[in-house]
Amino acid sequence: MALKILKGVWFFSVLGLLGMFFYVYAGLPELVTLWETPEPITLSRNGLFYLLILTIGLLNATVYLVRQLLQNNAGFVAWFFGMMATINLFIIAVLGFIHVFNGGDRYDYTRMAPAIYGSLILISVWLISWPVIKLSQKFSSK
Repeated sequence: MALKILKGVWFFSVLGLLGMFFYVYAGLPELVTLWETPEPITLSRNGLFYLLILTIGLLNATVYLVRQLLQNNAGFVAWFFGMMATINLFIIAVLGFIHVFNGGDRYDYTRMAPAIYGSLILISVWLISWPVIKLSQKFSSK
């Protein structure tokens, strides 16, 4: 049951990620600034597009790899689907930051920090949850 629910959550996170990705891509300037330092880190819009498509594709393809390799460990596969959903949520937050940072509007982009840090905290909690679940199962079975 948990596997089906987390598979659905992952699927909708991929749909949300792709929707956000294409929305952000459509509004980006030709040169995209990723970080503002004395020497700003910039990338072409097309370069960012292909880099993100490759990253998103490879990250989400690992779901199929894990599902095939660990068919008899449904608990870990379900946890991994949830992990990839949290990573997709983080990428959505980063895309939102890139969109706001490169937009022509006057917006205090530091207000994006709670979304980015919140998604990083969610990833950390999800990463820690699998060992905690296994330890609690080990101690409760004795």
